[in-house]
Amino acid sequence: MSVNASTTVKAPLETVLKTFVDEAFVRHVSDRAGTQLESFEVSGDTNTAFTVTTVRTMSADKLPDVVQKFVKGAVKLNQVDTYDAPAADGSRNARTEIKAHGLPVGANATQTLKPTGEETVIDVAGDVVANIPLVGKKIAAAAEPYIGKALTLQARAAESWIAKH
Repeated sequence: MSVNASTTVKAPLETVLKTFVDEAFVRHVSDRAGTQLESFEVSGDTNTAFTVTTVRTMSADKLPDVVQKFVKGAVKLNQVDTYDAPAADGSRNARTEIKAHGLPVGANATQTLKPTGEETVIDVAGDVVANIPLVGKKIAAAAEPYIGKALTLQARAAESWIAKH
């Protein structure tokens, strides 16, 4: 199931990126999304290419109904964001891979952060994959709206966070 979402953060790209790699911000967004941040690690210099690894736990009741049948209690989500070095115009590309522990469900996406003056446009394009016979497509379709909601939540939380910090 293909996913495309876009949003704008009312802050310069450098500020947005600095916020996205701040563990306190990631913990704040995780709490607002109803997930528990288990670990967060930035590997490399954020001025060049770098990787962010985030592990969260989400209770089954936060998942789409069709997925809840396969999850008892909670699911652990491992997210790896691999950022390229900045392009000549300052934009950044990141490849995101999300895996659900214990479930054949995941997502792969490309995220582009583009500077537009004092704002940053964030575009996400990717695929949700659920390799479960008979219901895989239903699960992927149910997960698709969560991507846009998560992007919007992150963007609005980033604007609020930046204003306060």
